[in-house]
Amino acid sequence: MKDPCDHYTFDLIGGVRKKPGRKPLGERAMTPAERKRRSRELRRNRLQELSVTVELTREAQKSLEKMIEWWGVSKKEAINRALQIACQSQTGRTGTLFEPDPEFAARPSRRKPG
Repeated sequence: MKDPCDHYTFDLIGGVRKKPGRKPLGERAMTPAERKRRSRELRRNRLQELSVTVELTREAQKSLEKMIEWWGVSKKEAINRALQIACQSQTGRTGTLFEPDPEFAARPSRRKPG
């Protein structure tokens, strides 16, 4: 008779020992190339959900360039700040695009010098 606490000894009467590790997603385990391909596809899908492509008018592009020059940040950071300020002004907190926000002024810029 097998001890119920013994998980290492093979049961001669009925059981087959389970394979170690996670169960495969399909009928068989994925090869490293298949696993990497799946990983890249999942990553690409997550990034597409987070990214946005827009077309700007010339006036909007000029305004964006002014914001980049004023704040000394990247395009991405300037757009993020402008959207946050616009949202805050709609929710009761007033702010203008070309006055530095104390929250952003206190945070160091990640932009590389040069």
